[in-house]
Parts: sequence; C-alpha cells; structure tokens
Amino acid sequence: MKTYFYILFVTLFLKNLSFSQELWINEFSYNSLNDVDEFVEIVAPIGTDMSQYGLVFFHHNGSYTANSYNQLSGGITSSNSDNGKGFFIVMTCNSSLLELYTPIPNGITTQMVESEMGLTNELGGVLLIDHLTGKIIHGICYELPISSNPPESIENKMDLNSFQWNQEDFYLGIGGIDIVRLPYVDGYESVPNGSISMIGSGFSHIWTTTNGDAPNISTPGALNYSQGALPVELSSFSASIYRNSVKLNWRTETEVNNYGFDVERKTNISNWESISFVNGNGNSNSPKDYSYTDESVNNGKYFYRLKQIDNDGAFSYSKLVEADFNSIMEFSLTQNYPNPFNPTTTFNVTLPISGNVKITIYNLLGQEVKTLANEFKESGVYTFNFDAKDLNSGIYLYKLEANGYSQTRKMTLIK
Repeated sequence: MKTYFYILFVTLFLKNLSFSQELWINEFSYNSLNDVDEFVEIVAPIGTDMSQYGLVFFHHNGSYTANSYNQLSGGITSSNSDNGKGFFIVMTCNSSLLELYTPIPNGITTQMVESEMGLTNELGGVLLIDHLTGKIIHGICYELPISSNPPESIENKMDLNSFQWNQEDFYLGIGGIDIVRLPYVDGYESVPNGSISMIGSGFSHIWTTTNGDAPNISTPGALNYSQGALPVELSSFSASIYRNSVKLNWRTETEVNNYGFDVERKTNISNWESISFVNGNGNSNSPKDYSYTDESVNNGKYFYRLKQIDNDGAFSYSKLVEADFNSIMEFSLTQNYPNPFNPTTTFNVTLPISGNVKITIYNLLGQEVKTLANEFKESGVYTFNFDAKDLNSGIYLYKLEANGYSQTRKMTLIK
C-alpha cells in the first residue's frame, strides 16, 4: 500500500437489490512483491453459515476471466462483533506472513483456500457469490485504469461440473461490484500491514488505502480504522412498477450537509440523463425516506441511479436499480434477501392484475406477527422492506394473498 491516505468513491452496479449491508467484503490485501500478507475479510450477521457462499478470484488478461472458486466453510462468531455482525477471514497461498504483522483476533473464523494465484497483483478482483446459484452477493474489481470502463461480465472458464452454474459467465448486473481505480492500489511500495478497506458500513461503497502507519493499518477480523459514520448513508434504494410509471423509493440513515439528490435514468440505447431533483434534509441523525415517480416511461428496460450532492458541491453516485417495463404475466413472491437477516430484509411481489393485496408475517405457530400491506394495488412489481428489530431470532413465514392467489415463503432472523 502506498504511504498516502486515499479516499475513493466507487460505483456499484445492480440488477436488483441483491447486495445488502448485511453481507459484504469489508477489507482485502493482495500479494505485492514480498508482502505475503494476502487476505479477504467478509462481514456478516452473527451465526451466518458461510458454507452458503464462495469466493471467485478473477484476473484480466485481454478479457476478464474467473480462474478459481472456493466454497467457504464455518460460521460467523460473536468474537470482536459490532452491531450484530462479525468477521470471516479468507487466506490464500500468499498469506504466510499475515499474522506476523497483523494478528487475527482470537475466535474469528478463518479459512485457507486453494488458489494458484490468490488475488492477482494487477487488474483483477474477487467475487462473493451464492454457492448454490452462482449469484453475486458483492465483489471488488481493483487497479482499473481511470480511462477504462468497468467490466460488464467475467468469463467462467473454471471446471466445476458439479455446480448448476458451471457453464454460466458472471454478469455483473446480477449482483454488486465495487470499482477501485488506479492510483489506489496495494502496490509495490506497500508495507506488510496495509490494505484496501471500506469506510462506513456495507452500503457505503467508499474505499480507502491504509498506509501502514499505526493506527492506520490493516485490521483483519476487526473494524477498519476508518470505519465510522458517513456524511450520507443510503441504506436502501428500490424501483417498483406502478400503473404506467416507475416509483423510486430510498432511505438515508444519517445526513450531513446533504443538499439533495439528482435522479438519473438511462436505457439500453440512451445515456444517463437527469430527470428530477429531490431536496435533501441537510443534517439528520434519524432515518429519512424519499420517493420519486417517473411517469414518462414506455415498454422497455430502464436503469436508475441517484447522484447525492453535498452543500459544497461534492457528489457521489448510488447503486443502480432496474425496472423492466414490459407486460407482467403471473403472480410471484420472491425469496427475501438477505436470508438469514438482521434486522431488515427485502422481497418483491409481482401483480399481473389490480386488486386487494395482503402481505402478512407469521411465526411458526401460525400467529400473525405483522401486516405489511392490506390494500388495493394496481398491477405492477412492488418492493417490500421488513424490519424485525422488535422480534426474536427464529424462522418466520411471509404470505402473499391477492385475487384468490396465495404464496408463502420462509425467512430466518438471526440476532
């Protein structure tokens, strides 16, 4: 890591809200010259079974190519935890001196994975994926030149015949990936106790290099030195189809000098354009909800993002959400994400026709815990957020009832 302190704003690309602040890559260091201190730190709710997930290492050699995959093993313990979340450390063949320079706290689950390359010390990255489906949960692409476009896909050349996603390339619109551009690197002038680490919590997507001078050093298995409250924390951003329009909803947890949000839109054949501006709340220590309805849409696929602007003119972009404005054919209730969760989770409901809609949460005894909706809704796709902060850990059921149709799914709350 270079002996300077950099702060980097990165852009997250999403097809839907698959990436959440519940599970994310929080810090990493890749082998550079003689620094054999490589690791990937993952943050997840306490009790999470990490065997549900795996890591894909990829590199760039003319094209982006996935070169190795490892299923994770073990669970998230309460050791050194913060706000209900703990740490999981992945090490590679290039990690032999990691604990000599930055010892991992006792009780933190670690795993050594097999990989010929580990994290490449040039343009490349790592993906955290769902082990069963190959769906991207979070990812990092680093050492991307300023003039280069982010990767749209990563070619899967791995021989994984036992997996259903073996022949599928990794399209980055399916999950989320952060872009760390040059000159922000874990480079040849690095020191053994440096890294690239996230500022704030999992929805910040803001990264910095640690310069190796205490206390600004790598912290595998502990909060990053720079991890704290952000000027504006955007905790959710969703798009729902409503009648002949698209409704955007977003929430901030805290705000400092927030002037407001430019709402931007693009299609597959058009560039980004600003379609509206929504005033911010300036300074706030409590959650604030925002919305905007885009009524100038036709059939087709639309992408939206928020440009958050401070009072001094500084700005950063949100993750990207998508609305596919085509005919809706059938009812559906998606599996909640994340799952397990603590304490919030999200799921979508698709309504092919208008009518009264009821969304109910039950415990395993069949007792009603909460009603999220019981009202008339036009046909469309709706996003529901469920906050279980007042409930105990356990398995809960959520049920959709609409126009004679019903569907029930399970979700797991772990605190």
